[in-house]
Amino acid sequence: MARRLGETKNSMSFQDNLSDTDITFFYRMPTTKERVAYSNECFVRKGKRLENRSVQTRMKYGLRILEGFLEGGFEVKKNGKWELISSDPKSENYVSDWKEHVEKYASDIIQLLAIRVFDVSVQTPDPDEADEEEEDAGEDLDPNE
Repeated sequence: MARRLGETKNSMSFQDNLSDTDITFFYRMPTTKERVAYSNECFVRKGKRLENRSVQTRMKYGLRILEGFLEGGFEVKKNGKWELISSDPKSENYVSDWKEHVEKYASDIIQLLAIRVFDVSVQTPDPDEADEEEEDAGEDLDPNE
Protein backbone atom coordinates (compact mmCIF):
# COMPACT_ATOMS: atom_id res chain seq x y z
CA MET A 1 0.00 0.00 0.00
CA ALA A 2 1.29 3.48 -0.82
CA ARG A 3 1.86 6.17 1.78
CA ARG A 4 -1.16 8.43 1.88
CA LEU A 5 -0.33 12.10 1.67
CA GLY A 6 -3.06 13.88 3.58
CA GLU A 7 -5.41 13.48 6.48
CA THR A 8 -6.03 9.81 7.11
CA LYS A 9 -6.64 7.55 10.09
CA ASN A 10 -3.66 5.30 10.76
CA SER A 11 -3.18 2.55 13.30
CA MET A 12 -0.19 1.12 15.09
CA SER A 13 -0.23 -1.87 17.42
CA PHE A 14 2.04 -2.51 20.40
CA GLN A 15 2.54 -5.59 22.55
CA ASP A 16 2.09 -4.28 26.09
CA ASN A 17 4.31 -6.41 28.30
CA LEU A 18 2.70 -5.10 31.50
CA SER A 19 -0.77 -6.39 30.65
CA ASP A 20 0.16 -9.02 28.04
CA THR A 21 -2.27 -7.27 25.68
CA ASP A 22 -2.02 -5.93 22.16
CA ILE A 23 -2.87 -2.22 22.24
CA THR A 24 -3.70 -0.43 19.01
CA PHE A 25 -3.50 3.34 18.76
CA PHE A 26 -5.18 5.39 16.05
CA TYR A 27 -3.22 8.43 14.99
CA ARG A 28 -2.97 11.00 12.25
CA MET A 29 0.08 11.66 10.13
CA PRO A 30 2.10 14.61 11.39
CA THR A 31 2.68 17.54 9.09
CA THR A 32 6.17 18.49 7.95
CA LYS A 33 5.93 21.52 10.21
CA GLU A 34 5.25 19.24 13.21
CA ARG A 35 8.13 16.95 12.24
CA VAL A 36 10.52 19.92 12.14
CA ALA A 37 9.23 21.26 15.47
CA TYR A 38 9.58 17.80 17.04
CA SER A 39 13.21 17.56 15.92
CA ASN A 40 13.99 21.09 17.11
CA GLU A 41 12.42 20.56 20.52
CA CYS A 42 14.21 17.31 21.39
CA PHE A 43 17.32 19.26 22.34
CA VAL A 44 17.30 22.81 23.70
CA ARG A 45 20.37 25.01 24.08
CA LYS A 46 20.79 26.43 27.60
CA GLY A 47 23.82 28.70 27.44
CA LYS A 48 26.72 26.47 26.40
CA ARG A 49 24.87 23.25 27.23
CA LEU A 50 22.31 21.19 25.36
CA GLU A 51 19.36 19.94 27.37
CA ASN A 52 17.83 16.64 26.28
CA ARG A 53 14.05 17.12 26.18
CA SER A 54 13.25 13.99 24.19
CA VAL A 55 10.79 12.55 26.72
CA GLN A 56 8.77 15.77 27.01
CA THR A 57 8.81 16.23 23.23
CA ARG A 58 7.70 12.65 22.58
CA MET A 59 4.83 13.08 25.01
CA LYS A 60 3.77 16.42 23.53
CA TYR A 61 3.74 15.30 19.91
CA GLY A 62 2.61 11.73 20.59
CA LEU A 63 -0.48 13.12 22.32
CA ARG A 64 -0.96 15.64 19.53
CA ILE A 65 -1.25 12.95 16.83
CA LEU A 66 -3.06 10.37 19.00
CA GLU A 67 -6.71 10.15 17.98
CA GLY A 68 -7.89 7.08 19.86
CA PHE A 69 -7.35 3.41 20.57
CA LEU A 70 -8.97 0.10 19.77
CA GLU A 71 -11.46 -0.81 22.46
CA GLY A 72 -10.23 -3.52 24.82
CA GLY A 73 -6.77 -2.09 25.42
CA PHE A 74 -7.38 -0.06 28.58
CA GLU A 75 -9.38 -0.33 31.79
CA VAL A 76 -9.99 2.16 34.60
CA LYS A 77 -11.30 1.60 38.09
CA LYS A 78 -14.89 2.78 38.57
CA ASN A 79 -16.70 2.23 41.85
CA GLY A 80 -14.05 -0.30 42.91
CA LYS A 81 -14.29 -2.38 39.71
CA TRP A 82 -12.06 -2.43 36.63
CA GLU A 83 -14.02 -1.51 33.52
CA LEU A 84 -12.99 -1.19 29.88
CA ILE A 85 -12.87 2.31 28.46
CA SER A 86 -13.18 3.51 24.89
CA SER A 87 -12.08 6.56 22.93
CA ASP A 88 -15.01 6.08 20.53
CA PRO A 89 -17.93 8.40 21.35
CA LYS A 90 -20.34 5.80 19.89
CA SER A 91 -19.27 3.12 22.40
CA GLU A 92 -21.09 2.45 25.66
CA ASN A 93 -17.62 2.41 27.29
CA TYR A 94 -16.71 5.88 26.02
CA VAL A 95 -14.90 8.10 28.51
CA SER A 96 -14.53 11.72 27.42
CA ASP A 97 -11.22 12.19 29.24
CA TRP A 98 -9.67 9.00 27.81
CA LYS A 99 -6.58 10.88 26.61
CA GLU A 100 -5.83 12.11 30.15
CA HIS A 101 -5.97 8.53 31.46
CA VAL A 102 -3.65 7.31 28.70
CA GLU A 103 -1.26 10.22 29.28
CA LYS A 104 -1.13 9.60 33.04
CA TYR A 105 -0.71 5.82 33.02
CA ALA A 106 0.54 4.78 29.54
CA SER A 107 3.18 7.38 28.75
CA ASP A 108 5.53 4.60 27.64
CA ILE A 109 3.21 3.66 24.78
CA ILE A 110 2.65 7.31 23.78
CA GLN A 111 6.41 7.81 23.61
CA LEU A 112 6.85 4.68 21.52
CA LEU A 113 4.18 5.94 19.12
CA ALA A 114 6.09 9.23 18.77
CA ILE A 115 9.40 7.42 18.26
CA ARG A 116 7.95 5.19 15.55
CA VAL A 117 6.11 8.02 13.75
CA PHE A 118 8.60 10.89 14.13
CA ASP A 119 12.02 9.25 14.56
CA VAL A 120 11.92 5.99 12.62
CA SER A 121 9.10 6.29 10.11
CA VAL A 122 11.37 5.10 7.30
CA GLN A 123 14.36 2.86 7.02
CA THR A 124 16.84 1.97 4.34
CA PRO A 125 17.31 -1.63 3.29
CA ASP A 126 20.05 -3.57 5.03
CA PRO A 127 22.96 -3.56 2.53
CA ASP A 128 23.52 -7.29 3.03
CA GLU A 129 19.86 -8.05 2.30
CA ALA A 130 19.88 -5.78 -0.76
CA ASP A 131 22.98 -7.57 -2.11
CA GLU A 132 21.31 -10.96 -1.57
CA GLU A 133 18.17 -9.80 -3.40
CA GLU A 134 20.27 -8.59 -6.34
CA GLU A 135 22.13 -11.90 -6.45
CA ASP A 136 18.87 -13.86 -6.32
CA ALA A 137 17.41 -11.74 -9.12
CA GLY A 138 20.56 -12.21 -11.18
CA GLU A 139 20.33 -16.00 -10.98
CA ASP A 140 17.22 -15.94 -13.15
CA LEU A 141 18.88 -13.87 -15.83
CA ASP A 142 21.55 -15.43 -18.00
CA PRO A 143 23.03 -12.91 -20.43
CA ASN A 144 24.21 -15.75 -22.72
CA GLU A 145 20.72 -17.08 -23.42
